[in-house]
Amino acid sequence: MNDENKTELTENAETAPETQAPSGENTAAEQTEQAAAKKTDKITLLASVAAIVSIVVIAATFVYCFLQMNAPRAPAAVPAAETVTDGVTETENETDAVTAKETVEMSDKKILQADKLPKFVTKDFYKSDEKLFNRAVMFSANELKGEFDNVIFKYDGLTVADSERPGVFISDELKMSGFKKLIMSWNADTKGGTAEIGVMVKLPDGTYTEPYSWGVWSAAPGVSGSRSKKDKNGELDVDTLTLNEKCTAIKLKITLKQTGEDPPVLYNVTAATDGNKSLLTKTPTVKSVKLKVKKRYQLDVPEIGGVICSPTSLSMVRDYYGEKKFETKDTADGVYDNKEGFYGNWSYNVAYAGELGYNAFVDIYDMNALKWALSRNVPIVCSVAVEKGQLKESGYPDYSTDGHLLCVIGYETTDGRDYLIVNDPVMKQVEVKYLVSEFEKIWCGVVYVVQKKPERFTWRIGEGTAQDIMVTADYIPEGRYNRPGGNYKVKYIVIHNTGNFSAGADANAHRDYVKQEGTKTSWHFTVDDKTIFKHLPEEERAWHAGDGRDGQGNTYGIGIEMCVNHETEGTRHPSKYFYKTMDNTAQLVAELMYKYNLKIKQVRQHWHFSGKNCPQVIRENDLWDAFLENVQQRYDKIKAERG
Repeated sequence: MNDENKTELTENAETAPETQAPSGENTAAEQTEQAAAKKTDKITLLASVAAIVSIVVIAATFVYCFLQMNAPRAPAAVPAAETVTDGVTETENETDAVTAKETVEMSDKKILQADKLPKFVTKDFYKSDEKLFNRAVMFSANELKGEFDNVIFKYDGLTVADSERPGVFISDELKMSGFKKLIMSWNADTKGGTAEIGVMVKLPDGTYTEPYSWGVWSAAPGVSGSRSKKDKNGELDVDTLTLNEKCTAIKLKITLKQTGEDPPVLYNVTAATDGNKSLLTKTPTVKSVKLKVKKRYQLDVPEIGGVICSPTSLSMVRDYYGEKKFETKDTADGVYDNKEGFYGNWSYNVAYAGELGYNAFVDIYDMNALKWALSRNVPIVCSVAVEKGQLKESGYPDYSTDGHLLCVIGYETTDGRDYLIVNDPVMKQVEVKYLVSEFEKIWCGVVYVVQKKPERFTWRIGEGTAQDIMVTADYIPEGRYNRPGGNYKVKYIVIHNTGNFSAGADANAHRDYVKQEGTKTSWHFTVDDKTIFKHLPEEERAWHAGDGRDGQGNTYGIGIEMCVNHETEGTRHPSKYFYKTMDNTAQLVAELMYKYNLKIKQVRQHWHFSGKNCPQVIRENDLWDAFLENVQQRYDKIKAERG
């Protein structure tokens, strides 16, 4: 409360009428003294109230300041960008919130130690899209903690530091639900080198077993081989460990060896057990599904056709995802277990899919999980064993096999009976239908789940130059308003700058912003002085150009946002930060021009499509011609080198 209010209260007290004393009980002097005392009491009371109010205000201010000091860094402003709502173009407010984060400097010459993982690799990228785990638990390599011997984290995987000797990583304890069966799978890019996955199991008495190894894996032909093992604690039979007692924890032992120019990189390891149960709780909401999976008949490969049901089924999945010009035998050669001399090693089949760029793992499913995966447009390879007569009601009374892999592509209900639609590679017609009630009796629950791997490091631009930067793909989730989708021919590259001069408003902060739920704007790349993020495939439409739902810029233009940050010092004072960002952008644009066979005239300002003063810093400092010249020089160099 201010002094003026306190004075007003005092004056009012002094002019208030005195209270009438009872007749005959007090003298005039006493009455005067009492009145004076009452005045003093009122004044004291009012002053006390004022003081208390002041203290409360001061205390509240102190608490507020304390909370602000201990709160996360104040949000920076989002970039200026356009969005389209119900077909009407809207301009987004440049003061929307985005979390500011520190950009970590990365050098291609710098070895990234295990405890120095780049800060932008903080989330498990391999689980960032929808993974159809049921009883499987995936451990992303860049999340693991443990003992490092000649291995490091580099970008999104675990790799060898010194090519002259093997690298070994032993993880800290990884807790699991109680299990007696364990199937390991992994995704790696071995680059001709090898990866070996071992598991030490924690026994009920607290001790650990010696490592059980799933063998040496490599994409190089003739190298991969399993290592079955039996001891007093259990037995590893090719791909499945069966323990004598129920256990609740493991440690991983990962060994990597480099044999070629580039080191192997391990991305993730997945453990499927009979204990970890049911992360997959959703029920399919569609009554029937049939995926368009091309048929492949395993006996079309005569020399090995009788024993390649697993790679034939995996080949059908590869077909489904659009791979072209590969033979079933190519897959068979890739998954071959040289130690056992066969093609049905579950772990090796999904490891080969991982080498091809998929995110693949072995899991243990039930029928609900199987139908859910199919309803998510993912064909599933299932392992079955059939005794004669078990498929009688499905129409195949003589079918029998000790072990077989087939590709489930859908489900339906016909005449009140539930069926699975299956591409069975041993059947001449391939596509068949099996009753669900019969299929559940022949299926052990083991499945191959093969999904498209979300793009991470798309390519390295400017190799050997000052603009040598890895482009990091971290996509806006599908289904969001600001990822409208579509597949369009690239005609333009549209240049923006963010208009965001807040501290920390770098590429990482804008990556976080554009992925937030409820964000209305989108673009394809964000560039700062050290980092480039990719938010969408180039061919997808984005809301960035301000020219409407079907506008040329939004539909056919690759949107690139250049960060200005507080270091740019305002629109009229570009700093070294912004000039470095411009150089990085010029290199990116040159790479995109080469990729999409574009001319320099197809590199446009945001202003060209909407009339907005953007890219503002470039426009207000007459830098556009110099920027285009920079792009053209870099493009000419790329063209001369690559043809």
